[in-house]
Amino acid sequence: MQQRIGTVFLLCCFVVQLALPPLVANALAPDTITVEGRGWGHGRGLQQWGALGYAVDHVWSYEQILQHYYSNTTSSVAPDREIKVHITRNNEMDLLVTSAAPFTVEGIPFYGGQIARLSTNGPHNFNINHSVGCADPGYALFGAHPGRTDISGRTFIDAGSWNSNSALDDLNQLLQLITCDRANPALEVSRRHYRGTLGLIEQNGQYTFNRVLREQYLRGVVPQETPSSWGALGGGSGMEALKAQAVAARTYLEAISRRRQAKGYMTDTCDTAGCQVYLGASANGMPLDFGTDFWTTTAAVTNTAGQIRVSHDGSIPLAEFGSSSGGWTTPQSELSAFPAVVDDGDDIAINPHHLWEKNIRRSDVESMYPEIGQLKEIKVTRRNGLGEWGGRTRQLLLRGTSTNTTVDISNWAEDPFRKGLGLRSDWYRFPQFPEYSDPGFWVAKSNGGVLAVGTAKHYGDAKQVDRSGPIVDIAASSTSDGYWLVSDAGEIFAFGDAVHHGDLRGQLSNEPVVAMTAHPTGNGYWLATADGTVFSFGNAPYYGSMGHVALNKPVVGMESTRSGNGYWLVASDGGVFSFGDAGFFGSTGDIVLNKPITSMTAARDGRGYWFVASDGGVFAFGPVEFFGSRGGNKNRRSTAGMAVTNTNDGYWLVWDDGTSFPFGDAPDFASSVAKRTVVAIEVVP
Repeated sequence: MQQRIGTVFLLCCFVVQLALPPLVANALAPDTITVEGRGWGHGRGLQQWGALGYAVDHVWSYEQILQHYYSNTTSSVAPDREIKVHITRNNEMDLLVTSAAPFTVEGIPFYGGQIARLSTNGPHNFNINHSVGCADPGYALFGAHPGRTDISGRTFIDAGSWNSNSALDDLNQLLQLITCDRANPALEVSRRHYRGTLGLIEQNGQYTFNRVLREQYLRGVVPQETPSSWGALGGGSGMEALKAQAVAARTYLEAISRRRQAKGYMTDTCDTAGCQVYLGASANGMPLDFGTDFWTTTAAVTNTAGQIRVSHDGSIPLAEFGSSSGGWTTPQSELSAFPAVVDDGDDIAINPHHLWEKNIRRSDVESMYPEIGQLKEIKVTRRNGLGEWGGRTRQLLLRGTSTNTTVDISNWAEDPFRKGLGLRSDWYRFPQFPEYSDPGFWVAKSNGGVLAVGTAKHYGDAKQVDRSGPIVDIAASSTSDGYWLVSDAGEIFAFGDAVHHGDLRGQLSNEPVVAMTAHPTGNGYWLATADGTVFSFGNAPYYGSMGHVALNKPVVGMESTRSGNGYWLVASDGGVFSFGDAGFFGSTGDIVLNKPITSMTAARDGRGYWFVASDGGVFAFGPVEFFGSRGGNKNRRSTAGMAVTNTNDGYWLVWDDGTSFPFGDAPDFASSVAKRTVVAIEVVP
């Protein structure tokens, strides 16, 4: 049924008051904010908990595990070799070396139990002293040793055991590094045993290194990266996870060694998590890579001796590894050397990081971002699309009492929010705040074409249909699975699950149709003409129109309330006309605008609205926020329309060529440039 005449529930006249300042729509965020997350670490390459899950729950071999995570690589063999490890804990400190057995420093003998203190004294000048500990500078045995020159050009000296077999598990045969307290150098902190030699590099300072065979070095790495106890899980199938870790660690070492050599480093790697964790053979007498507790990791190294992964071009990839992916690894676009893969192994029951929860304080967020004032809300506005919740967080919107701020996150390393609050990974959400999900929109062109953007799907268009005039507007069905187009003659074209409820075909209208809006149920819609006449179809009730009133400027837009029990009309001068339960929140009807209004959009809760001028200027009325505009910018094209996000916390503007501009929590989609004029935009409900 269509109607033109009825009772007008007019809540304003054309000459309307200026909008009052926007009200604060949301209360402050709670003092304690819950963060739910997935995984632990950057998610690049092999994931240790995932490897265990694949080994124990899926009974995969270590070769299968490696092929899964490093999918663009093949297996190869690299012969054992001597490497140098930078021992960072002793940076800029004298090197104090001892052993229970006799040892030498550059040919100078030391008895078992004696301590050698090594230090630099300028380029190519080393001091070798006999000392009794941290508090004792010792007496000089060699006051100006020239040292030796490495192929890198660095000068060094080192100490070696009488017994050159670094595979020995007898601590009495290995060298010990005595570490002194930095704040109180006279105080001893620890003693660690190392296989191989211990030495000092002169490089505008003094730096300690460990020279050791690669396979013996790996004995000290694997148990630090993965628990040795994993080898006994699943009736011994957990050994496959340890072997996968051994190959990953060996490959990673060879990769960073080449990178460090290219930069002129003397050492192949370091002992921190920035390289690979390496703590030597023991700490204060406690074994770290040998004994009954470590036979599994030692066996993992031995049973995969020399095995590495190589890329198809023969190069050695940076075989990164991490703790837990949360269910998806990180893609190459986010600094990984390997394609992203589903990580079903990560869901092993004993993984404490697959899903995690942490409470953060609102005050801590406010301290990190003082410009926002007091925090009202945190919204995740962009994710990488891989896995549950939409994947890893790639953009946040922090809404505050003073202003809003956007936090852009390109990858794990570039996540200031995660780092500042100590979150385990960059895959997280905030259950206390609604999240923007499945964003997208359609834009309609005058020739009947439809462009689907984001998650919006294309259900058809009116380019090839017989119609009396150009398309002027688009409205979405309530399910997001369809839409209507309307021509200036009032012809309706339905696509997807949108149902045709009637139109103005064959009927006379004083003015062209300029806008349409759908009833929230999808069971009807309204059309509006330039003179403010309203037509209702289907179950959309008629609440009045301006068809009998002489308007100063033509109507250009129309919006329905959320209840479907009212609607607004807006004229090109910003005059607003409210009908039914549509509230009047203000207008620009008595203001001289730089450019005419072209479109309006209403808040999802019906409490306020925005409209936009052809120059991109945005006007906000009621308790809605102003998120920005194109007003005052050099605009290449005219702004054809705007649409609010489903959260009310952002909107898009679209030029008449299809270029879109996001504000607030509206995601930034790649713009589709239209060959024909864009006339309207409609968001996915």
